[in-house]
Amino acid sequence: MRRAGDGRRFGALRALAFAGLACAAGSIPTGRLVTRALTGRRLEDLGDGKAGSSNVAHSVGWRAGAVVLALDALKAYAPAATARRAGAGDGVVALTGISAVEGHIVFVKGRGAASALGAAFAMDPAMMAVGCIPLVGGSLLRRHAQAVAVTALALPFISLALHRSPRRALGPLVLVTALFAARLAGSGGAPFPSSRTVLWNRFWLDRDER
Repeated sequence: MRRAGDGRRFGALRALAFAGLACAAGSIPTGRLVTRALTGRRLEDLGDGKAGSSNVAHSVGWRAGAVVLALDALKAYAPAATARRAGAGDGVVALTGISAVEGHIVFVKGRGAASALGAAFAMDPAMMAVGCIPLVGGSLLRRHAQAVAVTALALPFISLALHRSPRRALGPLVLVTALFAARLAGSGGAPFPSSRTVLWNRFWLDRDER
């Protein structure tokens, strides 16, 4: 497997091309498209109005939510995994996956958790094999938002423990930073956090208010 430094041989233009395509893939509003196809309604008018799989599962059904979760993860995993197969190093693979997540956050206005899951699997499957333990466990206990937070915080440390390489852990660290930045910003139109309570609720509970 190529390391981060080998990405220079991959070529800057190829790296930027993969990043651009990943961002375009990330900007596909899968939740809205699936909801419209199944119900004829706008996802923004259902549930909490969020663009992610949780709102789809709550408003349309768990099967539809599972489809959206898989598609959101795939739109980050597929470009990053393709870059890996094309010979990209860890740095370019991370850039590609993170670009897909940012495309989802910026253009779909989602939190990016499912896309981050796909990106992380492409970046480091072994890291995610360990990271899925708290993620799945917390979700089974109906503490999905908290499970995502705990898993995200743990990923860079899991990478360090597995590979003993700070450089390799940099990709997961940037990915996690993007994920929490989206959480703390809240949904589109949400006001700037007015108190530590609001800030904590966004970080830990993934809620815009109270």
